[in-house]
Amino acid sequence: MLYEPLFPSNEAARAFSAGLRSAAVGKRIDYRARAESTNALAAEAAREGAGHGLVVVAEEQSAGRGRQGRSWLAPPGQGLLFSVVLRPANLPQERFGWVALAAGLACAEAIEARTGVAATVKWPNDIVVAADAPTPNGAGWRKLGGVLCESAFPHGSSAGHLVVGIGLNILQEADALPAVPKSPPTSVRIESGMETDRAALFGAVLETLDTRFAQLSDGAGFASVREDLARRLDAWWRGRTLRLGTAGGAREGRFRGLDAFGRLRIENERGADEAFADAEVLGVFG
Repeated sequence: MLYEPLFPSNEAARAFSAGLRSAAVGKRIDYRARAESTNALAAEAAREGAGHGLVVVAEEQSAGRGRQGRSWLAPPGQGLLFSVVLRPANLPQERFGWVALAAGLACAEAIEARTGVAATVKWPNDIVVAADAPTPNGAGWRKLGGVLCESAFPHGSSAGHLVVGIGLNILQEADALPAVPKSPPTSVRIESGMETDRAALFGAVLETLDTRFAQLSDGAGFASVREDLARRLDAWWRGRTLRLGTAGGAREGRFRGLDAFGRLRIENERGADEAFADAEVLGVFG
């Protein structure tokens, strides 16, 4: 399949990096036409000493991964498939649960700012468009992309690294997207009705990621991340019932926000608060 490459040459990728208004993220880019997994390549680079902010990006992945062992499929040259190496020396470990949320927030903000698509965040790691009415299965969203965070901190050391993998659907038409009734996929092109400059959007995403990741290590900045995430989730979920998939089975409860660790809080049928660090929102009702 022919496609317009993100960068026509390594020199173009270097010029793109030099022009970014970011302190770290994207100041070095490893660009590949094809890779098994950008997360695997970024993790390997991190183990070999790659610095904070390295970005590995590919036009196509043969073994792209999503959360809970799922695969991430995208036609070549149609999305943005990339991973960022983070060395969060000043990030308290209790904030690690906010990294995927901050990444999703940054992607939603950049997409909305560049294209006008009303992207938002679905806890814990999805970038979505909230549906005006629930889809037939009750989902209530269309999925633009997702985030996969993997960490390596040997023996509890703070000198490890995080790899943040991101996949975004940009140019796909409806017939190029897989049929996933539980979480219906969409793309920026479908939502906006227009073709988007992938490189320009990529730059906006990297710059916004740079800002949001830096804020996680700062007191006032972290408060800003929490407030902006709360505003987006409240606008969509406040007062509504969420259906969750958990290790202990399906659960339902009214949305009560996020706790200090980024865990999802619900009020269950007994009126008690519960917090979940590892669950999946399967539907939104009410």
